[in-house]
This record gives sequence, C-alpha cells and structure tokens, in this order.
Amino acid sequence: MDNEELLKISAVAEQAQVAGSTIRHYTDMGLIRVAGYTDGGQRLYSKTETLERLARIQAFSRRGLTLPEIKMAMEGKSRSKKILIVDDEQEVSELLVELLKSKFPDYQVRVAGDGFTAGRLIGEFFPDLIVLDLMLPGVDGFHVCRQIRQDPLLSGILVLAITGFDSSEMKKKIMDCGANDYLAKPMENSEFIARIKKLLNPS
Repeated sequence: MDNEELLKISAVAEQAQVAGSTIRHYTDMGLIRVAGYTDGGQRLYSKTETLERLARIQAFSRRGLTLPEIKMAMEGKSRSKKILIVDDEQEVSELLVELLKSKFPDYQVRVAGDGFTAGRLIGEFFPDLIVLDLMLPGVDGFHVCRQIRQDPLLSGILVLAITGFDSSEMKKKIMDCGANDYLAKPMENSEFIARIKKLLNPS
C-alpha cells in the first residue's frame, strides 16, 4: 500500500470517524475501495461511494453480522436466515422449531420462553425474523414488539405475531405495535410456512 493510498485511507477514516486500521482491514477484504482508486481497473470510486459503503458495513455490523457475512450481503449473496421463536408453551416452540428445520434446514433457529429472555436473545442473536406470541408472562409480546420498533439498531427485524384472539380489534392492536404480519391460533402448518416465506423472501 503506497503513501498516497494511506493518505486517502486516513482522510476517509477521519471523515467517517473510524480507525484507519479498520478502513485498511475493510479494504484488504474487498469490502470497500478507497476513493480515487479503481475497482479492478474498471471504474473510479468517489469519496461519497466509499463513505456510503462504509455506512452499510457499519449498519450490517450493528445487526450482528460477521465480516464474511457482511461481504456476502454487500455482494448480494444470501446467508443463513435467523429466526427467533418467542412462546411460553414449550410444546408449541418445539413444534415450530421442528417445522422450520424440516422446511428450511439452513436457517438458524433459537427459542425464548418469555419476554425477558427474548429481549436478551434479540440483542445477542440479531434475528431476521421473530415469531412472537403476544400473550407472554411478565413482559408481553406487545411490549417486546414496541421495544424493537423503538430501537434504531433493531427496528429492521421482521415480526410475525401469534395470537389466540382473532378479531378486527386485535388485528389493529397488533399492527399498531409494529408487527409485520400475524397469525391466529390454532394455525395450519402450511399457512405458517407460507407466512415465513412471504416475510423472508418477498420476491
């Protein structure tokens, strides 16, 4: 790496308030190209493009993605989806885990039995989707959902709410708390899988 490129890295690092060593690491991995340098000799990156890519990397990092996962995401490649099931009924959770594993063997699935545990796991696991029972002991699902939507780092997580009360009033309450979709118990396995596919693979 020559002196000119080091100076450019320092300039980007200063503007983005990121350590120069971090920028160099991202550059070595091919995650970003320093402004003013060509990408494989084909095009020239502007400082704006470099900073935009850096912002995307930081956003992915806050979601808990590793650098290899971030690189895949930046290149438009798929990675293993993460689903968190939050339900206080163990039999229901076990059934949903088995169902998800049979249909989506590459997905990572974790379980929380109450709202407190869910809050901790959300921060550690950073799921793409939460299957959230609303009638939880202690901290209920409505509160969990609102907390997710109020947190800038978590607000992009999808929420499929599960309720035993199917009414227009309940549907409004569910949507008002920020859920992306909902299902009423008892639910058909095929409908559950269809909703998962719709949320995680909308195309």
